[in-house]
Amino acid sequence: MGLPRLSVERVDPDTPAASGLLEAYFLELRDRLAPVPVTVVARWPDEFRRSQAAVVLGREGDRAVGCAGLRPLEGDVLELKHFFLVREARGRGLGRELLAGVEEVARALGARRIVLDTAAPLTEAAALYRSSGYGSIPRYNDNPHCVAWFGKDLA
Repeated sequence: MGLPRLSVERVDPDTPAASGLLEAYFLELRDRLAPVPVTVVARWPDEFRRSQAAVVLGREGDRAVGCAGLRPLEGDVLELKHFFLVREARGRGLGRELLAGVEEVARALGARRIVLDTAAPLTEAAALYRSSGYGSIPRYNDNPHCVAWFGKDLA
């Protein structure tokens, strides 16, 4: 795979880069899930501010190009939410690097498992999760917009 091209770090949810990427995520989600209504927000919810939660940024050089949130579910299980990479950073393996970095942050938080859900139009995300060792799991939430649920045990 070579040297990582993306630096991945846990950041304060209120940093401008984290807020901007979250807003970009919701704007794209709104477009891709239409006509399903999507509320666009630019502030990470409080559930990502807890001690066992995290907001993760991926930077290519000085530019923040990706984000993800981890929030506690139960025990040593974290849920991955709002995984996003800006369009111009896609297709170059940076999503895989961001996901690997998110998994490292989850391990540092004491997680033994990550779970997530995804909507039907987000086929690229589902393919990334599958190719990164995430397997299909039973539905664990009541998110009405999702069609697939994934989980991965962290070594």
